[in-house]
Amino acid sequence: MVSKLKHEVLTLKKILLFLFLVNACNEIKRPGLESLLLFQGSPRNIGVITTDFGGGGRYNVIDPNAGYTLPGNTPIHSDAVARFFDGKVFIINRLNKDTIQILNPNLANTTETEYSVGQGTNPQDIVFVNNRKAYVSRYNSTSILIIQPYTGQTLGEIDLSIYSESTSAGGTIDGKPEMSWMVKYGDRVFITLQRLDRNSPLGFLPPSGKSFLLEINTNDDTISNTFEFQSANPFSKPQVIDIFGEPHIIFTTPNRLGFISELDGGIEAFNPSSNSFRSGFLLSETTAGGDILGFQIKNSELGFASVLDKSFNKKVISFNPSTGQNISTLLEVPNSVGTNFSGILLTQESLLAIGISDFRNPGIMIYDTNGSVRQLTLTAIPLALTPVDLIELK
Repeated sequence: MVSKLKHEVLTLKKILLFLFLVNACNEIKRPGLESLLLFQGSPRNIGVITTDFGGGGRYNVIDPNAGYTLPGNTPIHSDAVARFFDGKVFIINRLNKDTIQILNPNLANTTETEYSVGQGTNPQDIVFVNNRKAYVSRYNSTSILIIQPYTGQTLGEIDLSIYSESTSAGGTIDGKPEMSWMVKYGDRVFITLQRLDRNSPLGFLPPSGKSFLLEINTNDDTISNTFEFQSANPFSKPQVIDIFGEPHIIFTTPNRLGFISELDGGIEAFNPSSNSFRSGFLLSETTAGGDILGFQIKNSELGFASVLDKSFNKKVISFNPSTGQNISTLLEVPNSVGTNFSGILLTQESLLAIGISDFRNPGIMIYDTNGSVRQLTLTAIPLALTPVDLIELK
Protein backbone atom coordinates (compact mmCIF):
# COMPACT_ATOMS: atom_id res chain seq x y z
CA MET A 1 0.00 0.00 0.00
CA VAL A 2 2.82 2.41 0.94
CA SER A 3 4.74 1.98 -2.35
CA LYS A 4 1.54 2.51 -4.33
CA LEU A 5 0.84 5.72 -2.43
CA LYS A 6 4.39 6.97 -3.08
CA HIS A 7 3.92 6.34 -6.81
CA GLU A 8 0.63 8.25 -6.78
CA VAL A 9 2.26 11.18 -4.97
CA LEU A 10 5.11 11.34 -7.53
CA THR A 11 2.63 11.26 -10.42
CA LEU A 12 0.57 14.04 -8.83
CA LYS A 13 3.70 16.15 -8.32
CA LYS A 14 4.53 15.87 -12.05
CA ILE A 15 1.02 16.95 -13.04
CA LEU A 16 1.06 19.88 -10.66
CA LEU A 17 4.51 20.98 -11.83
CA PHE A 18 3.18 21.05 -15.39
CA LEU A 19 0.20 23.14 -14.29
CA PHE A 20 2.50 25.51 -12.44
CA LEU A 21 4.74 26.05 -15.49
CA VAL A 22 1.75 26.69 -17.73
CA ASN A 23 0.21 29.22 -15.37
CA ALA A 24 3.56 30.89 -14.68
CA CYS A 25 3.66 32.06 -18.28
CA ASN A 26 0.47 34.10 -17.81
CA GLU A 27 -0.40 37.11 -15.71
CA ILE A 28 -2.60 35.81 -12.88
CA LYS A 29 -5.01 38.14 -11.13
CA ARG A 30 -6.34 35.54 -8.73
CA PRO A 31 -4.83 32.43 -7.09
CA GLY A 32 -3.70 30.00 -9.77
CA LEU A 33 -4.99 26.46 -10.09
CA GLU A 34 -1.77 25.06 -8.63
CA SER A 35 -2.20 27.21 -5.50
CA LEU A 36 -5.84 26.32 -5.04
CA LEU A 37 -5.14 22.64 -5.56
CA LEU A 38 -1.84 22.31 -3.73
CA PHE A 39 -1.76 24.63 -0.76
CA GLN A 40 -5.02 24.10 1.10
CA GLY A 41 -3.57 24.04 4.62
CA SER A 42 -4.20 27.70 5.42
CA PRO A 43 -5.45 28.14 9.02
CA ARG A 44 -8.24 30.26 7.53
CA ASN A 45 -9.62 27.22 5.69
CA ILE A 46 -12.10 24.61 6.93
CA GLY A 47 -11.80 20.89 6.24
CA VAL A 48 -15.11 19.14 5.56
CA ILE A 49 -15.92 15.45 5.86
CA THR A 50 -18.73 14.55 3.45
CA THR A 51 -20.57 11.32 2.73
CA ASP A 52 -23.22 9.63 0.61
CA PHE A 53 -24.08 7.44 3.63
CA GLY A 54 -23.36 4.34 1.62
CA GLY A 55 -20.66 3.84 -0.98
CA GLY A 56 -18.12 6.38 0.19
CA GLY A 57 -17.17 9.84 1.32
CA ARG A 58 -14.98 12.75 0.28
CA TYR A 59 -12.72 15.19 2.08
CA ASN A 60 -13.17 18.80 0.88
CA VAL A 61 -11.74 22.17 1.87
CA ILE A 62 -13.64 25.45 1.85
CA ASP A 63 -12.46 29.02 2.22
CA PRO A 64 -15.11 30.57 4.51
CA ASN A 65 -13.94 34.12 3.78
CA ALA A 66 -14.05 33.77 -0.01
CA GLY A 67 -17.15 31.58 0.13
CA TYR A 68 -16.14 28.75 -2.18
CA THR A 69 -14.99 25.13 -2.17
CA LEU A 70 -11.39 24.54 -3.20
CA PRO A 71 -10.62 22.00 -5.95
CA GLY A 72 -10.26 18.36 -4.94
CA ASN A 73 -12.30 15.49 -3.57
CA THR A 74 -10.07 13.08 -1.66
CA PRO A 75 -11.79 9.67 -1.31
CA ILE A 76 -12.44 8.57 2.29
CA HIS A 77 -14.82 6.17 4.04
CA SER A 78 -18.56 6.88 4.16
CA ASP A 79 -18.44 6.95 7.99
CA ALA A 80 -15.58 9.24 9.00
CA VAL A 81 -14.53 12.21 11.13
CA ALA A 82 -11.31 14.22 11.14
CA ARG A 83 -8.63 15.79 13.33
CA PHE A 84 -5.85 18.22 12.42
CA PHE A 85 -2.38 17.80 13.91
CA ASP A 86 1.13 18.94 13.02
CA GLY A 87 0.07 20.23 9.61
CA LYS A 88 -1.66 17.01 8.58
CA VAL A 89 -5.29 15.89 8.37
CA PHE A 90 -6.03 12.61 10.16
CA ILE A 91 -9.18 10.90 8.88
CA ILE A 92 -10.74 8.42 11.30
CA ASN A 93 -12.45 5.92 9.01
CA ARG A 94 -14.99 4.30 11.30
CA LEU A 95 -17.40 1.38 11.09
CA ASN A 96 -16.37 -1.38 8.63
CA LYS A 97 -13.20 0.46 7.53
CA ASP A 98 -11.30 0.76 10.85
CA THR A 99 -8.35 2.81 9.64
CA ILE A 100 -6.53 6.08 10.14
CA GLN A 101 -5.85 7.90 6.86
CA ILE A 102 -3.31 10.76 6.81
CA LEU A 103 -3.71 13.56 4.24
CA ASN A 104 -1.23 16.27 3.28
CA PRO A 105 -3.21 19.52 2.87
CA ASN A 106 -0.29 21.16 1.05
CA LEU A 107 -0.05 18.42 -1.55
CA ALA A 108 -3.64 18.49 -2.79
CA ASN A 109 -4.76 16.45 0.24
CA THR A 110 -2.98 13.39 -1.08
CA THR A 111 -3.19 10.31 1.13
CA GLU A 112 0.31 9.83 2.54
CA THR A 113 -0.45 6.65 4.44
CA GLU A 114 -3.31 4.59 5.85
CA TYR A 115 -3.17 1.93 8.54
CA SER A 116 -5.55 -0.36 10.41
CA VAL A 117 -6.43 0.10 14.08
CA GLY A 118 -8.04 -3.34 14.42
CA GLN A 119 -10.61 -4.98 12.17
CA GLY A 120 -14.15 -4.46 13.44
CA THR A 121 -13.10 -2.09 16.24
CA ASN A 122 -14.93 0.98 14.85
CA PRO A 123 -12.46 3.79 15.79
CA GLN A 124 -14.09 7.02 16.96
CA ASP A 125 -11.32 9.53 17.59
CA ILE A 126 -7.57 10.08 17.77
CA VAL A 127 -5.73 12.36 20.20
CA PHE A 128 -2.03 13.16 20.03
CA VAL A 129 0.21 13.15 23.09
CA ASN A 130 3.06 14.22 20.79
CA ASN A 131 4.30 13.32 17.31
CA ARG A 132 5.48 9.93 18.59
CA LYS A 133 2.43 8.79 20.54
CA ALA A 134 -1.35 8.94 20.11
CA TYR A 135 -4.45 7.30 21.55
CA VAL A 136 -7.29 5.87 19.43
CA SER A 137 -10.72 5.31 20.99
CA ARG A 138 -12.54 2.27 19.57
CA TYR A 139 -16.30 1.85 19.93
CA ASN A 140 -16.42 -1.90 19.46
CA SER A 141 -13.45 -2.61 21.69
CA THR A 142 -12.76 -2.64 25.41
CA SER A 143 -9.31 -1.04 25.05
CA ILE A 144 -7.82 2.24 23.89
CA LEU A 145 -5.13 1.66 21.29
CA ILE A 146 -1.76 3.39 21.77
CA ILE A 147 0.08 3.98 18.49
CA GLN A 148 2.83 5.86 16.69
CA PRO A 149 0.50 8.27 14.84
CA TYR A 150 2.38 8.44 11.53
CA THR A 151 3.04 4.75 11.05
CA GLY A 152 0.30 3.06 13.05
CA GLN A 153 2.84 0.98 14.97
CA THR A 154 1.13 -0.42 18.06
CA LEU A 155 2.72 0.75 21.32
CA GLY A 156 0.20 -0.79 23.71
CA GLU A 157 -3.40 -0.70 24.93
CA ILE A 158 -5.36 0.61 27.92
CA ASP A 159 -8.03 -1.79 29.18
CA LEU A 160 -11.40 -0.12 29.90
CA SER A 161 -13.51 -3.26 30.27
CA ILE A 162 -14.26 -2.52 33.95
CA TYR A 163 -16.16 0.60 32.86
CA SER A 164 -18.75 -1.26 30.80
CA GLU A 165 -22.36 -1.08 31.98
CA SER A 166 -23.23 -3.54 34.72
CA THR A 167 -26.89 -4.10 33.78
CA SER A 168 -29.02 -4.32 30.64
CA ALA A 169 -32.75 -4.00 30.16
CA GLY A 170 -32.41 -6.89 27.73
CA GLY A 171 -30.85 -9.10 30.37
CA THR A 172 -27.41 -9.44 28.76
CA ILE A 173 -24.76 -6.73 29.00
CA ASP A 174 -22.82 -5.96 25.82
CA GLY A 175 -19.49 -5.65 27.62
CA LYS A 176 -18.41 -2.47 25.81
CA PRO A 177 -17.98 0.94 27.49
CA GLU A 178 -18.67 2.77 24.17
CA MET A 179 -15.57 4.98 24.28
CA SER A 180 -15.92 7.96 22.01
CA TRP A 181 -14.51 11.50 21.87
CA MET A 182 -11.19 12.51 23.38
CA VAL A 183 -9.54 15.84 24.16
CA LYS A 184 -6.06 16.92 25.21
CA TYR A 185 -5.67 19.65 27.79
CA GLY A 186 -2.07 20.54 28.59
CA ASP A 187 -0.32 17.25 29.27
CA ARG A 188 -3.60 15.57 30.23
CA VAL A 189 -5.91 13.51 28.01
CA PHE A 190 -9.61 12.94 28.66
CA ILE A 191 -11.89 10.35 27.03
CA THR A 192 -15.69 10.08 27.12
CA LEU A 193 -17.52 6.81 27.77
CA GLN A 194 -21.17 6.74 26.69
CA ARG A 195 -21.96 3.37 28.35
CA LEU A 196 -24.99 2.51 26.23
CA ASP A 197 -27.29 -0.49 26.52
CA ARG A 198 -26.92 -2.12 23.11
CA ASN A 199 -29.14 -5.04 24.11
CA SER A 200 -32.05 -2.91 25.27
CA PRO A 201 -35.42 -4.12 23.92
CA LEU A 202 -36.05 -0.52 22.85
CA GLY A 203 -33.52 -1.03 20.08
CA PHE A 204 -32.28 2.59 20.16
CA LEU A 205 -29.25 2.33 22.46
CA PRO A 206 -30.34 4.16 25.63
CA PRO A 207 -27.64 5.03 28.18
CA SER A 208 -27.22 2.45 30.94
CA GLY A 209 -26.78 4.54 34.08
CA LYS A 210 -24.07 7.18 34.23
CA SER A 211 -21.65 8.15 31.48
CA PHE A 212 -18.02 8.73 32.45
CA LEU A 213 -15.19 11.12 31.68
CA LEU A 214 -11.83 9.42 32.26
CA GLU A 215 -8.46 11.09 32.66
CA ILE A 216 -5.50 9.24 31.17
CA ASN A 217 -2.06 9.50 32.73
CA THR A 218 0.04 9.93 29.58
CA ASN A 219 3.26 9.03 31.40
CA ASP A 220 2.29 5.46 32.27
CA ASP A 221 -0.90 5.01 30.15
CA THR A 222 -3.21 4.36 33.09
CA ILE A 223 -6.53 5.87 34.16
CA SER A 224 -5.81 8.45 36.86
CA ASN A 225 -9.31 9.88 37.44
CA THR A 226 -12.94 9.04 36.78
CA PHE A 227 -15.69 11.68 36.65
CA GLU A 228 -19.45 11.29 36.18
CA PHE A 229 -21.33 13.48 33.75
CA GLN A 230 -24.42 15.20 35.16
CA SER A 231 -26.46 13.78 32.29
CA ALA A 232 -25.45 10.93 29.96
CA ASN A 233 -24.39 10.02 26.43
CA PRO A 234 -21.59 12.52 25.52
CA PHE A 235 -22.34 12.93 21.84
CA SER A 236 -20.31 15.52 19.91
CA LYS A 237 -16.73 16.76 19.81
CA PRO A 238 -15.65 18.47 23.04
CA GLN A 239 -14.50 22.09 22.90
CA VAL A 240 -11.74 23.61 25.05
CA ILE A 241 -12.37 27.30 25.72
CA ASP A 242 -11.67 30.02 28.29
CA ILE A 243 -15.04 30.78 29.83
CA PHE A 244 -16.11 32.16 33.21
CA GLY A 245 -12.56 33.40 33.74
CA GLU A 246 -10.70 30.10 33.26
CA PRO A 247 -10.35 27.18 30.81
CA HIS A 248 -13.16 24.62 30.60
CA ILE A 249 -13.83 21.55 28.48
CA ILE A 250 -17.36 21.67 27.08
CA PHE A 251 -19.51 18.63 26.24
CA THR A 252 -23.05 17.97 25.11
CA THR A 253 -24.84 15.11 26.87
CA PRO A 254 -28.26 14.63 25.23
CA ASN A 255 -28.99 11.39 27.17
CA ARG A 256 -31.95 9.74 25.39
CA LEU A 257 -32.26 11.00 21.83
CA GLY A 258 -33.78 10.28 18.43
CA PHE A 259 -36.73 7.89 18.57
CA ILE A 260 -36.49 7.73 22.39
CA SER A 261 -35.92 11.47 22.76
CA GLU A 262 -36.59 13.18 26.07
CA LEU A 263 -35.69 16.64 27.39
CA ASP A 264 -33.17 15.18 29.82
CA GLY A 265 -29.74 16.53 28.87
CA GLY A 266 -27.79 19.63 28.03
CA ILE A 267 -24.38 21.24 27.56
CA GLU A 268 -21.93 20.65 30.41
CA ALA A 269 -18.68 22.42 31.36
CA PHE A 270 -15.77 20.61 33.06
CA ASN A 271 -13.10 22.63 34.87
CA PRO A 272 -9.76 20.75 34.59
CA SER A 273 -8.19 22.98 37.25
CA SER A 274 -10.68 21.95 39.94
CA ASN A 275 -11.45 18.54 38.35
CA SER A 276 -15.17 19.22 38.61
CA PHE A 277 -18.19 19.90 36.44
CA ARG A 278 -19.82 23.31 36.68
CA SER A 279 -23.17 22.86 38.41
CA GLY A 280 -26.11 22.75 36.01
CA PHE A 281 -26.18 23.08 32.23
CA LEU A 282 -24.87 25.94 30.10
CA LEU A 283 -27.94 25.18 27.99
CA SER A 284 -30.58 22.65 28.98
CA GLU A 285 -32.61 20.63 26.50
CA THR A 286 -35.69 21.96 28.21
CA THR A 287 -34.72 25.48 27.14
CA ALA A 288 -33.41 24.39 23.73
CA GLY A 289 -36.60 22.41 23.04
CA GLY A 290 -34.91 19.21 21.90
CA ASP A 291 -31.77 17.07 21.81
CA ILE A 292 -28.60 19.15 21.55
CA LEU A 293 -26.53 17.33 18.93
CA GLY A 294 -23.75 19.86 18.38
CA PHE A 295 -22.53 23.15 19.77
CA GLN A 296 -19.86 25.85 19.68
CA ILE A 297 -19.27 28.45 22.36
CA LYS A 298 -17.63 31.82 21.69
CA ASN A 299 -17.55 33.28 25.21
CA SER A 300 -19.53 33.50 28.45
CA GLU A 301 -22.33 35.40 26.72
CA LEU A 302 -22.65 33.68 23.35
CA GLY A 303 -22.92 30.10 22.18
CA PHE A 304 -24.58 28.16 19.38
CA ALA A 305 -26.33 24.79 19.35
CA SER A 306 -27.83 22.40 16.81
CA VAL A 307 -31.14 21.05 18.12
CA LEU A 308 -33.42 18.19 17.05
CA ASP A 309 -36.80 17.93 18.77
CA LYS A 310 -38.91 14.84 19.42
CA SER A 311 -40.92 15.41 16.23
CA PHE A 312 -37.67 15.70 14.20
CA ASN A 313 -37.90 19.43 13.59
CA LYS A 314 -34.41 20.94 13.30
CA LYS A 315 -32.93 24.30 14.27
CA VAL A 316 -29.71 26.11 15.10
CA ILE A 317 -29.99 28.58 17.96
CA SER A 318 -27.81 31.08 19.79
CA PHE A 319 -27.81 31.13 23.58
CA ASN A 320 -26.18 32.72 26.62
CA PRO A 321 -23.95 30.19 28.46
CA SER A 322 -23.93 32.30 31.63
CA THR A 323 -27.70 32.45 32.01
CA GLY A 324 -28.67 29.37 29.99
CA GLN A 325 -31.20 31.44 28.06
CA ASN A 326 -32.12 31.06 24.39
CA ILE A 327 -31.25 34.21 22.40
CA SER A 328 -32.47 33.60 18.85
CA THR A 329 -32.96 31.07 16.06
CA LEU A 330 -30.49 31.25 13.16
CA LEU A 331 -31.88 28.41 11.04
CA GLU A 332 -35.00 26.27 11.28
CA VAL A 333 -36.32 23.36 9.20
CA PRO A 334 -39.59 21.47 9.81
CA ASN A 335 -39.74 17.68 9.91
CA SER A 336 -41.48 17.65 6.53
CA VAL A 337 -38.24 18.82 4.89
CA GLY A 338 -35.33 16.41 4.47
CA THR A 339 -32.67 18.97 5.33
CA ASN A 340 -30.65 18.51 8.53
CA PHE A 341 -27.83 20.39 10.22
CA SER A 342 -24.69 18.33 10.59
CA GLY A 343 -21.36 19.74 11.72
CA ILE A 344 -20.86 23.08 13.44
CA LEU A 345 -17.61 25.00 13.86
CA LEU A 346 -16.58 28.41 15.18
CA THR A 347 -13.26 29.51 13.65
CA GLN A 348 -10.44 31.58 15.15
CA GLU A 349 -11.83 34.52 13.19
CA SER A 350 -15.24 33.98 14.85
CA LEU A 351 -16.88 32.72 11.67
CA LEU A 352 -19.58 30.15 12.38
CA ALA A 353 -19.81 27.32 9.84
CA ILE A 354 -22.92 25.12 9.80
CA GLY A 355 -23.20 21.95 7.70
CA ILE A 356 -26.38 21.65 5.64
CA SER A 357 -27.29 17.99 5.09
CA ASP A 358 -29.46 18.26 2.02
CA PHE A 359 -29.15 15.51 -0.60
CA ARG A 360 -30.14 17.95 -3.33
CA ASN A 361 -28.08 20.98 -2.24
CA PRO A 362 -25.56 20.03 0.45
CA GLY A 363 -23.19 22.71 1.64
CA ILE A 364 -21.91 25.01 4.37
CA MET A 365 -23.56 28.17 5.68
CA ILE A 366 -21.27 30.88 7.10
CA TYR A 367 -22.16 33.44 9.77
CA ASP A 368 -20.04 36.29 11.13
CA THR A 369 -20.29 36.44 14.94
CA ASN A 370 -18.14 39.55 15.34
CA GLY A 371 -20.63 42.04 16.76
CA SER A 372 -24.17 41.11 15.88
CA VAL A 373 -24.53 37.67 14.31
CA ARG A 374 -25.08 38.05 10.57
CA GLN A 375 -25.32 35.62 7.69
CA LEU A 376 -22.44 35.94 5.18
CA THR A 377 -23.48 33.37 2.57
CA LEU A 378 -26.77 33.95 0.78
CA THR A 379 -26.92 30.23 0.05
CA ALA A 380 -24.80 27.34 1.29
CA ILE A 381 -21.30 26.97 -0.15
CA PRO A 382 -21.97 23.96 -2.40
CA LEU A 383 -20.51 20.51 -1.84
CA ALA A 384 -20.95 17.34 -3.89
CA LEU A 385 -21.91 15.22 -0.86
CA THR A 386 -23.50 15.77 2.54
CA PRO A 387 -21.22 17.34 5.20
CA VAL A 388 -20.99 15.54 8.55
CA ASP A 389 -17.86 16.92 10.28
CA LEU A 390 -15.89 20.18 10.17
CA ILE A 391 -12.34 20.98 11.28
CA GLU A 392 -10.27 24.15 11.30
CA LEU A 393 -6.83 23.69 9.76
CA LYS A 394 -4.88 24.99 12.72
